[in-house]
Amino acid sequence: MWFEEIHNNFFKQGIKVEKKLFETVSKYQKIEVYDSKEFGKILVIDGHGMLCEKDEFIYHEMMAHVAICTHKEPKKVLIVGGGDGGVAKEVLRHPGIEVDMVEIDEEVVKASKEFFPNIGDWDNDRLNLIIGDGIEFVREAKDKSYDIVLVDSTDPEGPAEGLFNKTFYAHINRILKDDGLVVAQGESWWIDMPLHKEIMGVIGEFFKIVMPYRFEMYMYPGCNWNFILGSKFYHPTADFILQRADLIDGLRYYNSDIHKASFILPNYVKKELGELYKW
Repeated sequence: MWFEEIHNNFFKQGIKVEKKLFETVSKYQKIEVYDSKEFGKILVIDGHGMLCEKDEFIYHEMMAHVAICTHKEPKKVLIVGGGDGGVAKEVLRHPGIEVDMVEIDEEVVKASKEFFPNIGDWDNDRLNLIIGDGIEFVREAKDKSYDIVLVDSTDPEGPAEGLFNKTFYAHINRILKDDGLVVAQGESWWIDMPLHKEIMGVIGEFFKIVMPYRFEMYMYPGCNWNFILGSKFYHPTADFILQRADLIDGLRYYNSDIHKASFILPNYVKKELGELYKW
């Protein structure tokens, strides 16, 4: 039995699975959990692999710690999406940071708690979980109320489609403090450069610094994927706080060398991005 994912109607990736453990259709999307020998349990949403036990730590550590180790003194972080709890858990490794997490689909949270109990840190009193529409939450949030916003979304379709447009990022810019920064799921410059450039362009409308960085995610088609960091003030390599990065307990992927190396672009990417790359 195989779980197969087709990306952009030209690339197919398959993982051998032993059985399906769970399936439900929520108000927003189809949620499945599979079990496999090599990848452990796999969370699938609308036919797309979201995470697996074998490499989930790569995605979650890279989304959380790059931003936190760039900002001088973050105190308040907003996560839009992230219903598996992994990004929130990584943020909460840093003492003194409070997290608001807005997830639209409660069924994702329920499935994650049941089948991936070690990924989240749900009982942490610094985590405020809100089941609701992240777009609406951002629209109604107060000006300059967050230091960092992490947009942990699925691909730009279904309930996540509105998380990729200019109106959403105008509000992200508004609710961030004057030295705030955002990190968004940026698809892949290897397998989906047009969409990657589109997201870069949207974020670039509102942020002084816009830089992609890479991570290896074996669960995702093509394996080479990207986040995009937008910053009002801090530069992710010039202002990077090395000591903070190397003092985080329990990390399996992220460290100061990974932080710096992840921002190095291949020549063809530099050329393709052109002025969208603002550093």
